[in-house]
Amino acid sequence: MTSIDFARTWADTRQNDLEAHAALYAADERFTIEERMVDDHLGDTISDRADLLAQLAPYANKDRDNGLGVQTITVTEAFAGNGHLMIHWDWSVEGLETFHGLPVEGRTLTSKGSTFLQFDDAGKITLESTILNENPVFQQLGLPIITPHYWEEGFDPASLTAA
Repeated sequence: MTSIDFARTWADTRQNDLEAHAALYAADERFTIEERMVDDHLGDTISDRADLLAQLAPYANKDRDNGLGVQTITVTEAFAGNGHLMIHWDWSVEGLETFHGLPVEGRTLTSKGSTFLQFDDAGKITLESTILNENPVFQQLGLPIITPHYWEEGFDPASLTAA
């Protein structure tokens, strides 16, 4: 299986079949999933099947009316080497009631994310570290978050200070 095929399987099973998704990981206590969470730093590490199934359940939600949202992860790139895989993906969610406590008010939210995977010799995931770029989501919800483009020619850092 190519790296992009594995990445697509990872995304597809996370959204459609959590039991198949769990089978991608090493045995309990031999894998760790880290998802950066803003509101609960104690709940951002998963290391057993029961937690995996419970905490990743919102990704597989298909009920557009329960407030949990229907999420879509679309793999855009995958890079592999030395027992590791980096996946870049687009993310969207429809039907979400709140995002980190902020009312969504019927909006479809979109952003981009990345997931780093490390594998054991049997090809099972032993480490997953995922991050969703939340700033665009907060901007879609109306928060005044500035995203300066430092890399653009002519960018003036002074433009970020109060006039």
